[in-house]
Amino acid sequence: MSGWRDKAACRDMDPDLFFPTTSSEERLALKACAQCPAICECARYAAEHALINGYPLQGIWGGINRSKGKNYRDNEKEMWE
Repeated sequence: MSGWRDKAACRDMDPDLFFPTTSSEERLALKACAQCPAICECARYAAEHALINGYPLQGIWGGINRSKGKNYRDNEKEMWE
């Protein structure tokens, strides 16, 4: 790990939590994001990597559940700068 990931609240958490299958799992992940000192960097990473190998990024990144199929703004990166 390097950079923002070293200070992320989720760095020692089970990654599966950030791909929730229940609303209680989603709440736990979002709670971790809300307390995370790297939330802006994480959200920026997700905005810059919205597609990976042509597929939409999945899971919770930067306090947003990207698995819900919402359309995010093209200029989302600017929100976090």
